[in-house]
Amino acid sequence: MNARSGAAVSRLPRAAPAPAFGPARFDGTPAAARAAAERAVRPAPFLRLPPPADEAHPPLRPLPAAFFASRRFIVHVDIDAFFASVEVLLNPALRGQPVVVGGLPHERGVASTCSYEARRYGVHSGMALRTAFKLCPQAVFVRGNYRLYQSFSERFFRILRQATPDVEETSIDEAYLDLTRCCHLYPSFSRTARDLQARIEGATGLKVSVGVGPTKVLAKLATGRAKPAGYFEIPPGGEEEFLRGLPIDSLPGIGPKTQVLLRMLAVRTIGDLWGLPRGSLHSIFGLGGDDIYLHSRGVDIRPIVTATVPKSVSRETTFLEDLWEERLLLAHLAYLCDRLTLALRQNRCYAHVIEVKARTSDFRTEVRRRLLLTPCREMGDVFRIAEELFLPLLRGTRLALRLVGVKASDLVRGKTLPLFERVSDKGERLGAALDEVRDKYGFGSVLTVREKMLDEIYPSDPDRGFILKTASLTR
Repeated sequence: MNARSGAAVSRLPRAAPAPAFGPARFDGTPAAARAAAERAVRPAPFLRLPPPADEAHPPLRPLPAAFFASRRFIVHVDIDAFFASVEVLLNPALRGQPVVVGGLPHERGVASTCSYEARRYGVHSGMALRTAFKLCPQAVFVRGNYRLYQSFSERFFRILRQATPDVEETSIDEAYLDLTRCCHLYPSFSRTARDLQARIEGATGLKVSVGVGPTKVLAKLATGRAKPAGYFEIPPGGEEEFLRGLPIDSLPGIGPKTQVLLRMLAVRTIGDLWGLPRGSLHSIFGLGGDDIYLHSRGVDIRPIVTATVPKSVSRETTFLEDLWEERLLLAHLAYLCDRLTLALRQNRCYAHVIEVKARTSDFRTEVRRRLLLTPCREMGDVFRIAEELFLPLLRGTRLALRLVGVKASDLVRGKTLPLFERVSDKGERLGAALDEVRDKYGFGSVLTVREKMLDEIYPSDPDRGFILKTASLTR
């Protein structure tokens, strides 16, 4: 009883400090996270459960459902220096040498990938070939063969899908796997991940790096620690120690501009990010700031996406020399449209937006796009639209062009038929027939007259078609 009023005072438990790690509450300290971890009943990915309540002290509010989610086992697999590794595998004489894939050193363009021996000299993917040659003149430069790399990639993903149906393809040489639902098949997930790494290397001859964590962002960061050709697993409860000292540029989504702003705030490691309030990051970077705040704490609720519609498909090429002749430029555009529509049919997609890009000799880039009410994916339709967009762009400049490209975006699986227009499937039947012929005799077996004008410039291969400037990416 209260001495002054005589009223009964209920003894409610004091609120426990919120953990600094995990999505439960985002305002505590690392010490609070460790204390919560000691009392955890079923730890989820960075979710620390409070101690079980007794009858005398019920919880102040119901726990969120996320508290009771089981810890996931996410595996991230990445083939090391994929294109360069394939070249070394097929030509053992290149082993131990710096290799750059993407073109010859005197050509225009950028490096698609490079071996770890070349990276020691500062060469990296996306670097201009001429710059790469200046940094590493003893490197071996090769143009590459995308169809060859694709065959290795298909073998790679075939092995991954034998382990679990939950496989997300993020690129030609990279994937996420979720083994959580396969707990009845594998007594040890760690041993399974290591066995999977050995199977991939044995079947393909390529070295892979494997990272394991409870979320996709942590598994990705773990792979960075494992490179090259290693295995790294973040143990339960070791997330904070793992993340604290990582540089901020290792976190997905933090590019050069974001790094500059963060360094102005004296943030150089992920541990430094923990001292910034979520509101501050949101005010500076918008929704991206929320992602930075969560990912820096290892919080990532994104599921494994096993099948999805690609956001866009594009094809572009840099010319060997600047071009100004309209017929040759349209021949390049037609060939790129042919390649683009092949990819759309392979992905069973239709495009609502067609876009063309041109870069002049002074490196100025112009883009034109058109929104379509009725989506399309056939060569005739896509090239007609691309030509209508490209010609005014070309005739509006007095400079020669160094690059041309075409892009299809806003992709959908199905095609809505118009109500008041005549519908014909002639184009789709023609495209399907072309695909059958090319599957049997190669892409270069059937080309339009306009595309054949490129015989004057590029070597051709019956299987691959014309070998454009960036041959490793000629798809």
